Amino acid sequence: MDEDRAESTVPSCVSLKSDLSKDGMMNFRSSDQIYQKRSASIGDSSCPKGENKRRTELQTADLNNSVSQGGELQEVIEGHKISLKRRCEHVTEGTHEAGSGTLLNKIYTELYITEGQSEEVDTQHEVRQLERTSKKNIQDTPIKCQDIFKVLSEQQRHIRVVLTNGVAGVGKTFSVQKFSLDWAEGLENQDISLVLPLSCRELNLIRDEQHSLLSLLHVFHPTLQKIRAEDLTVWKLLFIFDGLDESRFSLGFNKHQLISDVTQVSSVGVLLVNLIQGNLLPSALIWITSRPAAAYQIPPSCVDRITEVRGFTDCQKEEYFRRRFSDEDLSKRIISHIKASRSLHIMCLIPIFCWITAIVLEDMMTRDQRGELPKP
Repeated sequence: MDEDRAESTVPSCVSLKSDLSKDGMMNFRSSDQIYQKRSASIGDSSCPKGENKRRTELQTADLNNSVSQGGELQEVIEGHKISLKRRCEHVTEGTHEAGSGTLLNKIYTELYITEGQSEEVDTQHEVRQLERTSKKNIQDTPIKCQDIFKVLSEQQRHIRVVLTNGVAGVGKTFSVQKFSLDWAEGLENQDISLVLPLSCRELNLIRDEQHSLLSLLHVFHPTLQKIRAEDLTVWKLLFIFDGLDESRFSLGFNKHQLISDVTQVSSVGVLLVNLIQGNLLPSALIWITSRPAAAYQIPPSCVDRITEVRGFTDCQKEEYFRRRFSDEDLSKRIISHIKASRSLHIMCLIPIFCWITAIVLEDMMTRDQRGELPKP
């Protein structure tokens, strides 16, 4: 489930809310209201009437232009939400292929995510690592994917950079897609002005090119072509860099070019480092996902919160198969078979193994209803 990073087409009808007016970032008043206030103050001044009239005309023109630009920007943001919804609402489990796939909300099962990470990284067998850490930390308090930037009650510090670890196939990319989809549909994190997912695998395609952060967004999110540099500095943005372990660009935190302007041109790696360090858009939120073995590239001092995707609990495994199959009897038989096999039950901690198991067992059961499943 961690391998899906494809875009698909869906109906374009979607109900959208602008979170910007709620935040006050784009709370544009009518030019008439502002004109009345400014006209009153001008009338009290000692300037000649001709000069007052000219100044009023210029101010009114500026205000009308601001209102017009505000409307255009809100349309751009709504267009971005529609585009993001199209990218995220369909997924193709277990492959990189683009296509219609399956509705994410139909099959998505909440993952077991905790704050912090395992003390050691087992590069030889990630399944065993997942089993050990799940047993070791069974009393850990889980954190929902949608809440990773929210400050816990006992914490006072602001959460700006989040690093999410997890073994291959555990559902990191599905978590990113679910987070993005919920935002685009107006369900979660509406205090964020723009959610901007960027796949590290896709960023590899331009690793030898020079870009500014603004042009980078134009390349990977074409619906944002009308976004201006000054807009990025005042909005609350979330950049999601999914799959750091797949990146082919270097991250030099000790020695790199300093970038503080969204129009400055540099390499992808340098832009990412400056974003993480807060030199570039210091108020922007950053979410990075990675396999544990590659997470070392980010210095701990640059990260405010580390989370780990542990996979499915026993209850979540069963929920996945019930969502996967509309035939209740079929899902019960598959769940029963998995429980009878210790090794298979352990492997299904990882969602991608649940998908593989579902495909294989469904084929065996439906091809010959009288046939028996292999002995556990």
